[in-house]
Amino acid sequence: MRTAIISLTAEGARVAAKISAKVGGQTFAKGKNFDNLAELVAEIFGRFDGLIFICAAGIAVRMIAPHIVSKLSDPAVLVVDERGQNVISLLSGHVGRANELTLEIAKALEAHPVITTATDVAGKFSVDAIASRLGLVPEPKEAIKAINSAILRGEDVFVTAGDVRLNLIPQNLIAGIGCRRGTSSLKIFEALQRACAMIHQPIERVKLLASIDAKREESGLVSLAEVMGLEIKFFPAEQLQQKIDEYKLAESKFVMRSVGVSNVCEAAALCCVEGARFALPKTVFKGVTVALLWER
Repeated sequence: MRTAIISLTAEGARVAAKISAKVGGQTFAKGKNFDNLAELVAEIFGRFDGLIFICAAGIAVRMIAPHIVSKLSDPAVLVVDERGQNVISLLSGHVGRANELTLEIAKALEAHPVITTATDVAGKFSVDAIASRLGLVPEPKEAIKAINSAILRGEDVFVTAGDVRLNLIPQNLIAGIGCRRGTSSLKIFEALQRACAMIHQPIERVKLLASIDAKREESGLVSLAEVMGLEIKFFPAEQLQQKIDEYKLAESKFVMRSVGVSNVCEAAALCCVEGARFALPKTVFKGVTVALLWER
């Protein structure tokens, strides 16, 4: 999950830095890398899987209001107070996994998690939260509400029978890969397998590989695609740079010196599909970087 942590004050920036160090996430501090909050939110809403505001809840609500579309596509939105005492799951608690992220951040900060979704308050599971964990898209939205309401009432819910039909649509994974010159296909495969294991998915869910044009002749990558029976797409540095700028991806000076662009795995994966969510942001293994996207 790729998150943006937004702070408005010096005290908030300290909380943001603590979250980033313990849980991960890219920090945006007012006066440092943005000046206008509304403009920043308009730019990054939908470009990150989660937005974490270090400010009053009312400010966050006003900022995200113009951009909210659907519980099936909106990013997770959380609010943390400037002293790091409360972590509030504000938007997309289940499909966007805001509730899970709230618990994770609250634990890291030793703060109080605030979760208000009905099923969680009642201590029951929700069908959309389970679907999200399994990499499934639950549709239609109306059926999610009907099933979760039945669960809250204590009624039996059957997977294969009943009047309400909820489709759970499997999503494929797109793997963006960067590697050092001469890296063997076995090492790349092992890195990809470990990356999939980190999100509890079998490597068979990967349906497409992506990298930079400069790796088009890299035998390890080419051989891996052949062995796995997958298509591999290569993109020019200019196209990767567009995604780096658009999604405000983290940049590496080492990667820039090596291939002429500062982010390969995440940018290459993003070149393959629009509106995707990260299953796993850039993760570094020995000689290999991997990013995994859910194909929408």
